Amino acid sequence: MLDTNFLLLPLQFGVNIFKQVEELMEAPHEFVVPSGVVGELKVIGRGRGRDGAAARFALKLLESMKVRHVPSNGNVDDWIVEYAAKEGAVVATNDMQLRNRLKKAGVKMIALRSRARLGVV
Repeated sequence: MLDTNFLLLPLQFGVNIFKQVEELMEAPHEFVVPSGVVGELKVIGRGRGRDGAAARFALKLLESMKVRHVPSNGNVDDWIVEYAAKEGAVVATNDMQLRNRLKKAGVKMIALRSRARLGVV
């Protein structure tokens, strides 16, 4: 499952998140993005500067990649924690507050480990 800030990494740090996640995952998988994440990207994308550009790039990336969009409601982070714990999903995020919540829930995560490499945390 892809979180908002994780989808900003390609433009911010030049990281090919899809390729690196493929290299990290051992089991068959699919990329999933909640509708709330897409909504957050659209809001950020209306802004100027680096984050706005990164969000617009992320939205184009989601259109071009094979990603399953799932409807979500309420607070996006709450929904991600609940969904991931229930479905056994691996969450790709760099959000430290979300990572702490996911860790408490026993959810596996992928995050930026250095400026150019992802890792399982």
